[in-house]
Amino acid sequence: MASGARASAMGHLRDVGMTWPSHLIRAWTISIVFLLGALRLLLHGLLPWMDQEAGQRTLHHAARLMGEDAS
Repeated sequence: MASGARASAMGHLRDVGMTWPSHLIRAWTISIVFLLGALRLLLHGLLPWMDQEAGQRTLHHAARLMGEDAS
């Protein structure tokens, strides 16, 4: 990684108040939530009567993990 990119990444971690390992865990956790949500939505697309709130639940779950209001 170039020194400018490394400095930018470290600035991001300072901005969000996280260490690199905690940031990695949170980012991967949110990624898994979105991945599972995408799979649920693919299933819902094929079978519309199943899991009708998949998209909303995924967004609310991710927003809670990020500490934001999803309303």
